[in-house]
Amino acid sequence: MNTDVTTSPTLRNGPSPDEPVLWEGKGLDYERFAMDKLFRRLVSEYSISSVLELPAKGEKAMPSLYSLPFAAAGCRVTLANPVKRSLWAWHRLNLPFHQVNCPDISATGLSDASHDLVWNFMTLAQSRHKEALIREMVRLSRRHVMIIAVNRFNPGFFVHRLVHRFSGVPWTHGDVPFMNPFHTARFLREQGLTVRTVGVVDTPPYPDSLGFRDMKLHKMNIDLNAANWDSRTLDWMERGTYPLKLHLLYLAERLPLPLIIKMFYAHLFYVLAEKPV
Repeated sequence: MNTDVTTSPTLRNGPSPDEPVLWEGKGLDYERFAMDKLFRRLVSEYSISSVLELPAKGEKAMPSLYSLPFAAAGCRVTLANPVKRSLWAWHRLNLPFHQVNCPDISATGLSDASHDLVWNFMTLAQSRHKEALIREMVRLSRRHVMIIAVNRFNPGFFVHRLVHRFSGVPWTHGDVPFMNPFHTARFLREQGLTVRTVGVVDTPPYPDSLGFRDMKLHKMNIDLNAANWDSRTLDWMERGTYPLKLHLLYLAERLPLPLIIKMFYAHLFYVLAEKPV
């Protein structure tokens, strides 16, 4: 396994000024802020000190950044198959990490029970070998496994599906049943896990992406994996301050409403499960 972390000036300073930069959509600003809050709560509540993101990818966003909040909270973070073009962000924030290259994320060859939490974002829905992936995540975890995915009950999700259908662009975001938190929780139980919590995150008072930006990217034929991404979140993390509007949106997210109500405006859901003792 390759665990070398390149620290070249390019990776430290960000994309080359001579290359076009693709900025994250503004909806990602709040998504990353809300996930930061969630991850810090989970670290405290479940005494998490080591985290493996398997794999460390992105979904229409700058890849390999989702675990930044875990590192900022003091966890030892390992990124499986990170996108090298994004690693400059970790160095810029002076957050340590390890990286491993795993050709098969269902058979990584990493040590058993080597991390307190093993998790991923939007990977289960896109995996062709879901049972094998969960078995590997369970093997690598000391205790917790977490799945985060897009919530199909948000009105924006229905519009996004329709936009794909009427534009003739195939749906590329994975198996829709695994964008249902209750289906995903049931699947994890079937794999022998105990579900500790089903929750939502990124719940601002506006619908999720309607898919029009998605269509634009499709029509531009941009290879998102090769793009030079940048994220406003990095500036805010570096300064330690976020815009007031994000804090105000988060007040709405933390309203003590029943989960079944939040489910209709949440952009993302998470299922946190525990492996058998």
